Amino acid sequence: MAVKKTNKAEAQSSSAPRYALAELKAHAKELFEVRTEVLAGAMYGIDGALFTVAEVKEKIQQFMKAKVV
Repeated sequence: MAVKKTNKAEAQSSSAPRYALAELKAHAKELFEVRTEVLAGAMYGIDGALFTVAEVKEKIQQFMKAKVV
């Protein structure tokens, strides 16, 4: 019997609860320690209806590290 190997990110994202972006925005300060506007900017243009907290944290970190030209 074959066993599929998954990396850590896939394992966490498949078992982690997913939330609507509006719900995550409502709790941006508590969950991510950022204002709602930062979360909106980080998630701008991203398709999808439901997200895990880990996915959004990663997007916020990328957004905050992006160079402004």
